[in-house]
Amino acid sequence: MTQSILTALSRAERLSIAGTYTLTLLENLCMLAYPALTGWAVDGLLKNSYRGLSALIAVWLVHLVMAFGRQRYDTRVFMGLYARLAVLTVAEQRHQGHGTSIVSARVEMMREMVGFFEADVPAMFSQVVTVIGSLVMLFTFDLEAGFIAMAVLLPMALINTWYWRRALRLHRGLNDQIEHEIADIEAARPLRLRRHFGRVRRWHVQLSDSESWTWTVTELATIIALVVLLIDFTRSPVFSAGAIYAVLAYVFDYLQGLDSAPALVNSVARLRDIRARLGH
Repeated sequence: MTQSILTALSRAERLSIAGTYTLTLLENLCMLAYPALTGWAVDGLLKNSYRGLSALIAVWLVHLVMAFGRQRYDTRVFMGLYARLAVLTVAEQRHQGHGTSIVSARVEMMREMVGFFEADVPAMFSQVVTVIGSLVMLFTFDLEAGFIAMAVLLPMALINTWYWRRALRLHRGLNDQIEHEIADIEAARPLRLRRHFGRVRRWHVQLSDSESWTWTVTELATIIALVVLLIDFTRSPVFSAGAIYAVLAYVFDYLQGLDSAPALVNSVARLRDIRARLGH
């Protein structure tokens, strides 16, 4: 598929897609506000005040309405986009002279590409908002906690850079093999089939092993940071009960956001190889 075709379709869908991403961003801002609002509600209730609780309930209800609407809306938007792109992909790949096996594999890759924009891009929004927002809130509550949390970013960046390069190579090999799957199945030769699925298995195992190593290193760094943060934070007597809850919640949100980085790196690496094959 040529770049101009994809650009034309994206332009027609631009407002709809922008609408889904805007709702996703607003949802994540609501979730970012929950720890602070909960802390405010706790402190207020201890003083017989319901203002914080009322604010928490209001934001929660707004979030509920946005999430309900976004989930119904984005499926229709992205599945409609896939239906059009799939037809164009088949026509373009046939025009280039590719056989059924490669065409079928690339239609499936197109589905994954649309799925990336439907599911993985919102996940990236969530991760970025969670990590940056939680870090900013930690600095707001306690400077030392913010700097300790920032220290985790260095080992995480190093290990995920290594994983990015490896995932690109592994996805290239995996997709090369998948493009021959239908031809191997049609041949129906046991030895050829065993060789094909054995290679697919090896590519998947290598991807899984690489992601597990990346996640483990990231998790070890977050465990160390969490221990240091807890020791540092509990030694300070100046925080209220609500502030203690809010800081701990932001710490866990921040670290969980970092934990999801390897899975997103893997998804982006796969998308990059798919885009190269589809000519985007």
